[in-house]
Order: sequence, then C-alpha cells, then structure tokens
Amino acid sequence: MVDVITIIISVLALISSAVIGYKQMKISEQQTSFQNKVELYLIDEYIVMHDALGQKPDKNVPAIIIRNIGNSVVYLERYIFNGREYPIGKEVLPPISAFNGIRYIELPTDSTTHVSFSIDFRDWRDNPWKTVGYADLRNGRWEITYTPSEKRK
Repeated sequence: MVDVITIIISVLALISSAVIGYKQMKISEQQTSFQNKVELYLIDEYIVMHDALGQKPDKNVPAIIIRNIGNSVVYLERYIFNGREYPIGKEVLPPISAFNGIRYIELPTDSTTHVSFSIDFRDWRDNPWKTVGYADLRNGRWEITYTPSEKRK
C-alpha cells in the first residue's frame, strides 16, 4: 500500500513538473517576442543633397526618414512609391538605440500633393514585414500617415 501511494505521488509530481515547465517555456517565448519588437518610425524632414564634385550648389530635398525603433536589426528589401517599385536589396538598418542610422525616400518637389508608399523589410529571424502609408503636402509641409509594421504573408 505504501508503494502505491509513493508511485502516485511521484507520477503527480512528474505531471506537475511538466505543466510548470511548459508554462515557463510559454512565458519565456512571450518575453523574447516583446524584446524583439519590429517597428519603423517615419518622419518628414529635409535632407541636404551634396554634389560630390562640388560643381553644383547643395540643395534641400523633402524626404521620408525611415528609422528602426525596434530592438533588433531589420533588413530593408524594397519600397513601393506611387505604384513604382524600388528594390533596395537587403540593406541593414540597425536599431536607433545602437546606431543613429537612417534610410530615406525622396518626396516630390513638383506639383504633386499626395503620394502613397509601402516599405518591405525582414527582421533578424527572416520574417517578412511591411509598413504602408501615404503623405500629403499641406501648407508647404509633408504630413506622413502610416500603419504600424505588420507581418507580410
């Protein structure tokens, strides 16, 4: 009788250990996903274009500045601007917390007042992501509206 009780207690302890281990694994996965957030931050800014040869004067050009505000490196693949695709390759954009690196998309300086764009990129795990938005020229300033980054299918 004592042997049966000991076996039952051992089996219950084994089952409870397995359940606790599974719960700890799920919590650890959640913590990892929170630490590896993927998000781009887009703002409008004027950038200065320099002539490499110094033959033309510098000019200020409106642009969409792309910053990685996530916790890990992202790899920019391409962007679609007003329906036209611009491949980037796999350009590395480190997190802004580690390096103040940016990428930019020039905005039009003609009579265009509305543009749409989509930015495709991958995270460090090679998961595909996308940010979609548009920009409107209002009172001489570009206003950018975009969605949070979401996984591509």
